[in-house]
Amino acid sequence: MLSKKELRKAMNDRLHQLTEGEKAAASAAVCAHLAALPQYQQARSIMAFLHMPDEVSLDGLIQQALADGKEVYVPVCVDKQRIEGRRLYTLEQAVCGAYGIRTAPPDNPRIEADELDVIFVPGLAFDAKGHRLGHGAAYYDRFLAGKGRAAAIAAAWDVQLVPDVPVEAHDIVMTDIVTDKQHLVIHP
Repeated sequence: MLSKKELRKAMNDRLHQLTEGEKAAASAAVCAHLAALPQYQQARSIMAFLHMPDEVSLDGLIQQALADGKEVYVPVCVDKQRIEGRRLYTLEQAVCGAYGIRTAPPDNPRIEADELDVIFVPGLAFDAKGHRLGHGAAYYDRFLAGKGRAAAIAAAWDVQLVPDVPVEAHDIVMTDIVTDKQHLVIHP
């Protein structure tokens, strides 16, 4: 099995090869699949991420959630260790935050992980056991550790599925993985 560092490099190389058109089409399919989930449909509050260049764009899902009357929160980097959820009222309201990532304005209302119904999670790679490889800072693992009963649903392109992701004790297992081509329900 590849180390986390080796798998990160391999996945970054793989994702850099996707065209903007492929990313847009696959992202639209992911958003449609996520919006069809019972967890999404029953949710009052969701947390979605505002994508970086080689991540699924959930902008379409965020627009849908706002139109559906859901409370939408996005991650905000508080410091080098923590993210928190901040309310986003419109996509146009997003501001440029830490690391050049779009985020919610810092004065918007905050929410704790265990107050959310669904948390959509980005990553570089996922396996069928629900393991996730992030970028290495463990922001999401720390945030998800306090999620309580909230569903942690990975949003990814199918090319991000790999046979095995190396796991450490602090890594949080996803409840579902949704890609442009499939929906994996993870059974603990």
